[in-house]
Amino acid sequence: MVYDHYEMKQKVHFEALKRINPVPQTVKYIEQKKYAEASEYLEFFLKYDYVKNNPTAQKLFDELEKERASYEYKSTKALEGVLYGKSDETIGQVSAGISDFFLFGDLRDLTIEGYHHLKGEEVDNVLVGLSTIGVVATGATMMTAGTSAPVKGGVSLLKFVRKSGKMPKWLEKFIITSAKNVKKTRDIKPIKTFFEEIYTTTKATGVNTSLKLINSAPNMKAYKNSLGFAKAFGKESGALMKVLGKDSVIYYRLLKDKTSKKMFLNASTYGKPGIKRLTKVGEKGFLKSLKAPVRVSRLTKIFSKNGVDFFKNISVNIYILTALFSLLFFI
Repeated sequence: MVYDHYEMKQKVHFEALKRINPVPQTVKYIEQKKYAEASEYLEFFLKYDYVKNNPTAQKLFDELEKERASYEYKSTKALEGVLYGKSDETIGQVSAGISDFFLFGDLRDLTIEGYHHLKGEEVDNVLVGLSTIGVVATGATMMTAGTSAPVKGGVSLLKFVRKSGKMPKWLEKFIITSAKNVKKTRDIKPIKTFFEEIYTTTKATGVNTSLKLINSAPNMKAYKNSLGFAKAFGKESGALMKVLGKDSVIYYRLLKDKTSKKMFLNASTYGKPGIKRLTKVGEKGFLKSLKAPVRVSRLTKIFSKNGVDFFKNISVNIYILTALFSLLFFI
């Protein structure tokens, strides 16, 4: 009873947090041939000593980067970007972007969709709309000495989203409506800001992260709210979204005025449990919980130490008498 009463008076003891071992998930990405995602994920954790000093993790990262740097791999990805306008690698994304910027990509996609129309097949009106905006933006870019170039970058990114097969409905409707207006007025000013924001975010975070931000947003407002998260964490945004899932933006909005970027990143190495604890108890409470003893009460420690000392001082004769008394009682 004394023990139970003492325990009831104590503060709640947190379960020990366990840091994420990124190696198993990295291996899964590699097995799926998602080398860019594997690299992004593992590199995020390599900033921390517990992973940086892990020979397996370091060797895996070195081999991964060696593969991504090979001529054959880079050539394949670059060609993929030019021919199909999509790629999961930076070099393929750049080549796709260049092809779109110089009109080839827009004409390529319009030609493909025109061919589908002639054959009586389904036409992708979203790609047609983006290519239409792209063609008009190309002319505007030339006339404005390049000031409309970010719009072309936004068009290219949205083509990636469309070709990934994960474009949300709200964005589909926005593009089709916008394309009709652009085709009619030959004016991109009404949509210029939106496409420029997409381009700016992509520059800061990378294409793959921009894809995730758009795919996880349920509406335009939610997407615009996610831009603060993207700007705050830049290239680390993608890895954070892999670790924390689609709720990454929500966690950031809850904590952005209460904790530092460094602490947010540190807590994320413990996964969602780490971020949830940081949200609940703040920076000081979070750091304190990492140092707290695991489910061992002060009373138990005192009893254990003093109990051992007490039994050491009991004479052998007392042990014998106690044993005899026990035998007489039970016989």
